[in-house]
Amino acid sequence: MKIDSTRISRILNLYASQDSQIRSVKNRSNKADEVILSKGAQIFQEALKAAKSVPDVRLAKVEEIKARLESGQYRVDSWSIASKMVDDLLKQDR
Repeated sequence: MKIDSTRISRILNLYASQDSQIRSVKNRSNKADEVILSKGAQIFQEALKAAKSVPDVRLAKVEEIKARLESGQYRVDSWSIASKMVDDLLKQDR
């Protein structure tokens, strides 16, 4: 079997080019991931943050109604509530 030096040099060049390609891929994979949000997503994120900062229960309103109930000054107009409920249902059907 005869070993041809030109074939060896071609093989070495092939390995060298593959090695440089592998290094290039490794260098690209070292970059950090990046996320870019659309303007709408940024506005939504700000609105969500603002909504989360507001308490779920308005304690001042609860205390006011509680005091009015205890003093007998809080009256519920059942006719008005029922009328609004029916109006809301009719609006949903449209």
